Amino acid sequence: MKLTEEMVFNLEDSGLAELSKDSMGYMDINVILTFDKDNKYGDSQEIFDLKILVSEEDIEPITFMQKKFFKEVVKRCKLLNRDVGDLIKISICSNWDIYESITGHDSLYALGHSCKWYFGQGRIDLDPWEKALEQQLGFGKNVDMSWVNNCDTAQVLGLRPLIIE
Repeated sequence: MKLTEEMVFNLEDSGLAELSKDSMGYMDINVILTFDKDNKYGDSQEIFDLKILVSEEDIEPITFMQKKFFKEVVKRCKLLNRDVGDLIKISICSNWDIYESITGHDSLYALGHSCKWYFGQGRIDLDPWEKALEQQLGFGKNVDMSWVNNCDTAQVLGLRPLIIE
């Protein structure tokens, strides 16, 4: 069915147009990707902004990020001529209030997530989500990061060391 001008006016008169405006929006995400290898300019990081569409149908934040954000990271790596296998860290800063107000769900930040993901072969401190991203998308597959397991090294570098009790 083709949307006619009359239908648009009826939609506006009914108040549904305003509802649809409030049920969707864009979440701004500032992204820092850190790679094990430098690019042709000698930089190990790529910094950029994304706008991700949020709708009231989006479910909890982990699935939202899996379906929308990480796919964009893979696309951006291709555009930047970067191998996702060399990716060792993703850090984001975003206006999660947009996500919360549209979906009614808590944000990653509100759930206690640092909004940082680490990757690399040989790391024993990765959480299940990071491991899944490595397996599903190939993040960090080219990088030996086993040296991070040393608690002294991790502390000096400000990384999260494995704590063995």
